[in-house]
Amino acid sequence: MSARHIELEGRLSIADVPDVRRFVENVHHRFVGSDDLSRVAMTAHELLENAVKFSADGAARLRIELADGEIRIITRNRAHPGDVEVLSAFARRLEAAPSAMNLYLDLMRSPTPTVGGLGLGRIAAEGEMALDLALDGDWVQVTAHTVLSAA
Repeated sequence: MSARHIELEGRLSIADVPDVRRFVENVHHRFVGSDDLSRVAMTAHELLENAVKFSADGAARLRIELADGEIRIITRNRAHPGDVEVLSAFARRLEAAPSAMNLYLDLMRSPTPTVGGLGLGRIAAEGEMALDLALDGDWVQVTAHTVLSAA
C-alpha cells in the first residue's frame, strides 16, 4: 500500500465528532479491511473527542496515516496544565499495566474518571492499538498505531 493520509484541523465541537467518524469510515473502507475499519473509526472518534473536549483554545488536529500495512491516528491540541499532568500520569499507568484490557476494566469501575482515560483505555484494549504521548509545553500529541490485518 502506498502512503496515504488525511488531516483535519480547526475549531471543532463535540457535536462534530460523530460526523468526522462517519467521514473516516467512508474514506477508509476502501483502504482498510473490514476487520480493522471499526477499530480505526472508534479510535479516531475517541482521540478526536478527547482532543476537542480538553482543548484549551477550542482547536484540534486529527491526522490519519496509512503506509505499509500500518495505521497511525494522531491528534494534537493545546491543553490546560492540569490536564497535561493527568494525561501524563495516565500514560505511565497504561505503560505499567499488565494488560490494556485489565486497565480498561479498572477504568470502567472507577467512580472518578481520569481525564480522557476511559477513551484512551478503550483504544488500547478494544482497538488493540499502541498509544504514544508527546508533550511540548501545553501542546499534547496522542498517537495510536497498529499493524492492520491482511485485507
